[in-house]
Amino acid sequence: MPHRFIRSMGALTLFATLCMSHAGALSNVSAWAEKDVAAAQAAGLVPGSLQTLNARGEVTRAEFCNIALNVYKTISGKAVFASGRQPFRDCDDPNVTAAFELGIVSGRGNGIFDPNANIKRQDLCVMLHNILDAAKIDASGIVGDACIEDYADISRISDYALDAVVTMVDYAVVSGLPAPDGTNILSPDGTATREQALIMAGRFCNVFAEDAPAGEATPPDAGSSADSPHDPWQQPDLTVPLTDEQKMTLVYGPGGGPYQSAEQAKANMIEIAVPVWRLQEDGSKKSDTAYLVVNRGLAPIYAAIFEEIYNGAERFPIKNVGCYSWRTGEHSQGTAVDINWEENMEATINDDGTLTPTTGSHWSPGIDPYSIPEGGDVYNAFTKYGFSWGGNAWSSKRDYMHFSYFGR
Repeated sequence: MPHRFIRSMGALTLFATLCMSHAGALSNVSAWAEKDVAAAQAAGLVPGSLQTLNARGEVTRAEFCNIALNVYKTISGKAVFASGRQPFRDCDDPNVTAAFELGIVSGRGNGIFDPNANIKRQDLCVMLHNILDAAKIDASGIVGDACIEDYADISRISDYALDAVVTMVDYAVVSGLPAPDGTNILSPDGTATREQALIMAGRFCNVFAEDAPAGEATPPDAGSSADSPHDPWQQPDLTVPLTDEQKMTLVYGPGGGPYQSAEQAKANMIEIAVPVWRLQEDGSKKSDTAYLVVNRGLAPIYAAIFEEIYNGAERFPIKNVGCYSWRTGEHSQGTAVDINWEENMEATINDDGTLTPTTGSHWSPGIDPYSIPEGGDVYNAFTKYGFSWGGNAWSSKRDYMHFSYFGR
């Protein structure tokens, strides 16, 4: 039976029809919000999934992803595309997947999205700010008279959300709420209702729609600067050999280069789900899913590699696998993978040709089922897509667990 992860990586599925707004209005709209909610609906920002729902109810993470895609289409002038993959175990909404792939939203980790959780006001700001990045709109300037210092609770804004909240306040996308003591507050860690989320989305579009670059109904660009995430789902043929310059562009975007800080690196990583075989105590193998944090530009290649390993004749078992880690080497760039590190040692080569392990205990292909054989399914899949193997790439050491895109 075909595994549910098997798909063509060369094809992008247009599902703009799934994201289109439908007729229908939210129920129980507050009197003060009626005009702005109606304007949001007229602008095509209200997704079909919100039809007849209580406008005063708290908006969920999945619901706002649906709103966010309509906002992205409005300000970018582009249709929305997505791959056929399912990055989350607890959510198969294609609109959530599309928002995730555009860099608008992130998961909770370990393959969890938490679609029904309520969303904080500061997180709405972060998602809207991410839409600006996805649409390549610069909002660095300060406009209007609004000032973040005017609010009494700015200390409650989380560090990760501060820039986004400041931008939304500067552009009057977010306005304060009256506190019982008469002060004006932002309530950044408070939740938002559906009508509040739609009003923010409408204000956002009113401000930024005119600044959007001209767009066509095409998938997002494959790259951007190294300072911001770039969409990875635009490679026509992943197996064509690339020059070093082409590899750099694929990973870092045009003109980009290696990340210089953990913050910069993390902004360009995403978590993907890949199919794997797990070896059982009785020697049988069980299908499972592993989750990897990888470089966004290589995400489709990683997905293709692990699907080939999964579908290979060996049904090679994977006990542990890792990619991104802010440390030395290509792991800090999300461009290297380690597999089964206890059974695929890293070792220095001594003068007499013997090996001294530095990580892991051995490498025993053909004996230990977790050891990676040269010329086997794992080796063939990674090298097919341009990776080097630490088992034969260097003269000073062996690193049998390690595959790297730039050979380091």
